[in-house]
Amino acid sequence: MRNHLSLLIILPAALLAVAGCSTFDPARTRAEQSRLFRATLERQASELLAKPLSLNDCIRIAMTNNYAARKADLDTEIMRIAKNTAFTAFLPNVTLSAGYNSHQKAPSPMSEKRFGQASLETGMPIFMPSVWFLYAAARHGHSAAEMAANFVRQGIVLETSQSYYQVLVLQDTVNAIETQLGAARENAARIEGLAREGFFTAWERDQAHLQTEVRQAELDTARRHLEIARADLLVTLGLSPIPAADAKYHLRLSGDTGEPKRPEGTTADLVLTALEGHPMLSIADRQVVMQEHAVRQAFTAFLPVLNLTAASTWTGNDLAEHASNWMTAFGGTWKLFSGLANVARYKAARVERRRSELERESTFLNVMAQVIAAEAAVNDAIEEARIRQRAYEVAAAKHADYDARSREGLLPLSDALDARADMDLAQVAMVKSRYQERIALAALDLAMGVTLVPEAPTDE
Repeated sequence: MRNHLSLLIILPAALLAVAGCSTFDPARTRAEQSRLFRATLERQASELLAKPLSLNDCIRIAMTNNYAARKADLDTEIMRIAKNTAFTAFLPNVTLSAGYNSHQKAPSPMSEKRFGQASLETGMPIFMPSVWFLYAAARHGHSAAEMAANFVRQGIVLETSQSYYQVLVLQDTVNAIETQLGAARENAARIEGLAREGFFTAWERDQAHLQTEVRQAELDTARRHLEIARADLLVTLGLSPIPAADAKYHLRLSGDTGEPKRPEGTTADLVLTALEGHPMLSIADRQVVMQEHAVRQAFTAFLPVLNLTAASTWTGNDLAEHASNWMTAFGGTWKLFSGLANVARYKAARVERRRSELERESTFLNVMAQVIAAEAAVNDAIEEARIRQRAYEVAAAKHADYDARSREGLLPLSDALDARADMDLAQVAMVKSRYQERIALAALDLAMGVTLVPEAPTDE
């Protein structure tokens, strides 16, 4: 009879397990998940890319849609749950059990064939210091996770800004090269006509055509790089890097970037500002406090644990001497010796605390070095933009002079073409340096830990 009951229990469970495995079709599941994900991306594109985006628009989208930001939120939620789980150690443990017994024959003269029974037991620790320190460490862990999530978002602000400016740079580069290509074609056509009349040699004519081919190749390369930059920006925003079928939902930038503000003060002032509120230093402080609680928790292994227990039982067996009963107990546990494990754990916790303090000092120095480097990068970007602007002005003036003298026959055509090539290169270099200062300022804000993170939208 017992074997039959076992078969009746095991057989349905085995059938359910086999049925569950047999219904999984990997190819169909992958195709369905891919279809749903593409539909989600198309919906997001229609909602978020219907108008040209400013830099602030892109940052706000990234705050809620970027995958790193969403993962940081999940990590914070996990730490919040861990904190709540640690708090449950302060609550009493309640156990309720009930059952019904049916015997073919009464097990004893003092028992009925059929009867129910139930029990309720409550236990409460009244002295367990390790729980206090465990909960305190969990609270600081949750706070550290919130700070880490905020710092992740600061990094996303910088990443979004860099991608946005890169698209603008490449758009300006494409426009500049398109203008250069048009001028090169006109110049090549003019020289072609003059070469047929004998004013220029064949190699001079070929040099003019070569400049047209070079500009065309540079334009094609810049357009490809522009598509890559747009794809990178879309991925940063958590959107599909493949353009939507409808052209009105393609990524378009308004070019509105606002006016960046450089932090005021000397380098020492900027470093001091960073040390006062940088998220990484705040996280390091929390890590040190958590290790201090770990040391205290390890010390509590040498202390006794006291608890109070109360239980109530009930039975429907009318032949039992007592249908219900109460029981209370007060107990304590004190592990005087547990080998050398407790001592080793205590020593290890103290070493971990010292290591967290050392890591905090290292973070302290790294933040200082990063601020110094970021400020230097801002100054470099300003000087580079100024020099490249000046270099383009000189190259443009040289080309205007050489072109005029070449048309009058006072200079070889090759010199004028070389001057034109130098001017075009200087123009592209100037365009690429146009937004470097703003990117450097955004990096300086991140190094100081003062990057502004837009608040997440709330449902009203």
